[in-house]
Amino acid sequence: MKQLRVGVHYEPSNIDPHLGAAELALQMTNGVFDTLVNKTTDGEYLPGLAESFQISEDQCSYIFTLRRDVLFHDGTAFTAHAVQASFERARDPASKSQLAGSLLGSYRSCHIINDYCLEILLDKPYALFLDALSQAWLAPMSVKAMQENGPGFMRHPVGTGPFIFDRWEAGNCLVIRRNPAYAWAPPVVKNQETAHLDEIVFKFIADDKKRSEAFEKNEVDLIFAANPGDAAPLRARQDTDVTVWPIRGVPVCLMLNIKRTPTDSLAVRQALSHAINRDALVTEVFKGEFTRAYGPVSQFTLGYEPGVETFYPYDPDKAVTLLEQDGWIMQADGRRYKNSVPLEVIFYALPVNFYPEFGDIITRELAPLGITVKVELCSPPAWIQAGMQGLHNMIPQGKYASSSQLLGFVYHSRNSGAGGYGWSKRGPEDYPEIDTLIEQSDTCIDKAGYVPLFNKVQLAVMQAALAVPLHCNANIVAARTTVSGLTFDAIGAYPLFHDTTIQKSEG
Repeated sequence: MKQLRVGVHYEPSNIDPHLGAAELALQMTNGVFDTLVNKTTDGEYLPGLAESFQISEDQCSYIFTLRRDVLFHDGTAFTAHAVQASFERARDPASKSQLAGSLLGSYRSCHIINDYCLEILLDKPYALFLDALSQAWLAPMSVKAMQENGPGFMRHPVGTGPFIFDRWEAGNCLVIRRNPAYAWAPPVVKNQETAHLDEIVFKFIADDKKRSEAFEKNEVDLIFAANPGDAAPLRARQDTDVTVWPIRGVPVCLMLNIKRTPTDSLAVRQALSHAINRDALVTEVFKGEFTRAYGPVSQFTLGYEPGVETFYPYDPDKAVTLLEQDGWIMQADGRRYKNSVPLEVIFYALPVNFYPEFGDIITRELAPLGITVKVELCSPPAWIQAGMQGLHNMIPQGKYASSSQLLGFVYHSRNSGAGGYGWSKRGPEDYPEIDTLIEQSDTCIDKAGYVPLFNKVQLAVMQAALAVPLHCNANIVAARTTVSGLTFDAIGAYPLFHDTTIQKSEG
């Protein structure tokens, strides 16, 4: 049997749906699903379960013509009814599918024209709609399975993909196996037939050290999200390939709350941007494995604006000048004050994702400049609420995306309210050109239309110092040299196992 054993960090039941870590759940089940359309890294949309699509002139109607030869893993036919039911499930609050529901954007309804043709109506143009449909979060699922399993469906998902969900052993592993009937592979992979692997076993190993040890002991063939500190020793092994796969989108940035003192001052935000040695931080924390970020879009992402690289070089002297010009004066106790108020920033962090290390380094770097950093380590719900309610001065945030279009989700003022992820907390009266540019992009489906607009958004975000970019997201994959053909989707976060092969060695 060609079995691939993969060591992963999280078990799906232990993942908070709000966090970036939730993306890791899809690493295990991505192969179970196919999507209506497929997106390439250069922003083109290719057929998937939909053979073709038409968009109305007002961009509020999408008509999809579906393949007629596709079966779900339970033997039921893939039809327009399954697409409609899947969308309604994603939108239904009872399903708790918050991410999938949000991806639907301005979705209004789905009308079935016939079994293999449907029309989707939007309340207003939504340029990211096709992008959303290219992600497995909105992949069509079996109507029969949804009806029979109800709320427990996602513990036994039934899709149309190259692998069939087999079992989930709590605390141990999740297993998917080859779909012998698969004959509708997407054009983004080479293998157009059934998968080469018979079975993939995802073993839950939360501890980074133990995950690396499991690899070294030949208990797994591949590990996702390897610890950066383990990458060099693993790379030195003759039987191992270590690859750093860039994850596209919004890099991890320190979002600066412009509605809370002292980061309500542009001078203070600019001073913080100059005072943090981001090259040194990334080297210290990630041992040179991750790439330093320069702007609100990672440099691996479609639509990246290189002009952001000229902003805020590491310059503590410049930071001091800006602070003094803004009235923050150093006192005998080694702290800066303005109107008798000390210069203090509150940094909200989770106890994971290297956020505590970020807090320690930033506290250390800012102290000689007279800036006090108060690090608040908190639970995921408290962290989310801090960002949404604006309790922070600084808070790390990053988002996975295939292009710069996701900037609107983070930086448009409509998302800065109590329930949004605009954690700079910018209002419509603050730097209004950012909203104007993003709104102009709302009807730009083609990259030729939206890339120039988001280039300008990136520059405007940096000019306003709404965030301090730290590092680009990445996935360190360590694999035996007997494993080949692993690729990732347009986002770079979710593996495609269609082309993956393994040659088992003795012992």
